[in-house]
Amino acid sequence: ASIENGARGLAFASGLAATDCLLRMFKAGDEIIAMDDLYGGTYRLFTRLYKDSGIKFHFVDMTDLEKLQSLINENTKLVWVETPTNPLMKLADIQEIAKITKAKNILFAVDNTFATPYLQQPLELGADIVMHSATKYLGGHSDVIMGALVVKNKELADRLYFIQNSSGAVCGPQDSFLLLRGIKTLH
Repeated sequence: ASIENGARGLAFASGLAATDCLLRMFKAGDEIIAMDDLYGGTYRLFTRLYKDSGIKFHFVDMTDLEKLQSLINENTKLVWVETPTNPLMKLADIQEIAKITKAKNILFAVDNTFATPYLQQPLELGADIVMHSATKYLGGHSDVIMGALVVKNKELADRLYFIQNSSGAVCGPQDSFLLLRGIKTLH
């Protein structure tokens, strides 16, 4: 939490476990708008694992804010942005998207894996949730698989923690040690 200036951080067995925890907050009929270029595992989770859950996913180029706004409706519960994206390194304007989501009372999550909090802090730019595949740059030594969610809102943190605790998507103590070692050399 401290490296993203969040109130609470949750560590997971992987980035996909962190993403799955967040998705478990939604129900049939809810809609999620996501970046059109995503890490393959995230795309697979959205389109294959959750395809029969009743959650509707829309994929859009987040550089086109008018297109993003055109997809928002009363069922939209989350906007998911990866910036820069994997694999095409597309960028999205976190501050501008945050203005849109705040005005509509929609949760806004940013996958900050590639930029890391050293280069970009989405919570400071208006995001509600930051996700990391800590396996990559936060770990930094290619010897750990982990993920993280960081939030500023205590109520949201409590909801996510309940889901995480209930589903067991936690990391082990050795993995935690290795990730803390990697964070020390993030700069």
